[in-house]
Amino acid sequence: MDHFLESCPAVSPSFLPLAIYSYITITILTLRKNQTTLEPICTFGPQLYDIRSIPGKGRGLVAGIDIRRGQRILHEQPLFTSSLRWTSHKDFEDYLASTIASLLPSKRDTFFALHNAHPESEHPLQARFITNCLTCQDGTEAAVYNTACMVNHSCRANTQWSWNKEAKAVAFHAVRNLAAGEEITINYVFGDIRAVREDKLGRLFGITCSCELCSPPPMEIGKSDSRRIEIQKLLEAVRNDQNIINKPEGCLAKCGRLIALIDKEHAGHSEHLPVSVEAYDAAYRICTTHSDLASACVLQKRSYDMRVIYEGSDSPLVKQIKYAMEYKHQKTRVDGLRSLSKWHTTRDDEPKLLKLMGTNTGA
Repeated sequence: MDHFLESCPAVSPSFLPLAIYSYITITILTLRKNQTTLEPICTFGPQLYDIRSIPGKGRGLVAGIDIRRGQRILHEQPLFTSSLRWTSHKDFEDYLASTIASLLPSKRDTFFALHNAHPESEHPLQARFITNCLTCQDGTEAAVYNTACMVNHSCRANTQWSWNKEAKAVAFHAVRNLAAGEEITINYVFGDIRAVREDKLGRLFGITCSCELCSPPPMEIGKSDSRRIEIQKLLEAVRNDQNIINKPEGCLAKCGRLIALIDKEHAGHSEHLPVSVEAYDAAYRICTTHSDLASACVLQKRSYDMRVIYEGSDSPLVKQIKYAMEYKHQKTRVDGLRSLSKWHTTRDDEPKLLKLMGTNTGA
């Protein structure tokens, strides 16, 4: 029912009971040979995705209608979660066995229907869990799902997932416009060069990726790898506290270069927004450190707008950033470590440090 309500057009509270009643009354029993299923023949609103067999991939999700950038495709609570901080395979396997045994039979069946990339493993429950899990709680836990685990990989993914700790659910948002019938994909291996991606995908998931990023001529793969290596080096440089404090001009120039590289390598794909957010957040930190409130407000807004696209406006972090923006925008100065710095501005002044990032800083 939650999914039904999510996909409905907006209705007034007085109309909602009627909408729910209509949804229930147009659901009928479909009798098939040796099988009885309860299927919605018509739903109140379009189905955002369909589950289909994807050649060479098994089951997957495809867009049921045209989906716009930033639209939520899926919002799902897990079958169960597990810590990723285990001291032994035995403890992990024992925990999974106990947890799975406590599930409702339908949820147990769902878990065992998930793909296992390592059927020969001495720890079969771990193998199935690791093949399908998505991290949550800042990467210290992971979860498996009924539907989300069917979304296949692409290094050029069109969808980004995020964990909502308040809703205790995973959310999938489109990072670009999708056409009806297009497969919905996420990226299993984030930020790596071609050889590392190939190794991880084969070793962890038993798959070989043939997306447009992995299958061009070797020269193009080399250019992509070079950009990715430089992106990682620049991220490390702009996160360095000493650089932020002592070399703000150089740091911001690196942020500008970083954003230009990200746009070149990732534009229109799932990695673009999260990595761009890292770059803008680093630049924001530099500007607040040196009391340039005018630049900080611009950068924080760009980061916020990107987060809304791939996390949704109900993300706890997005709401926290929105509150911080509203609070800071009420202030006339920022309390940075360099409050007397030559870069000091109020929110109504012309940004100073922002200019050092160059022209490739648009969201």
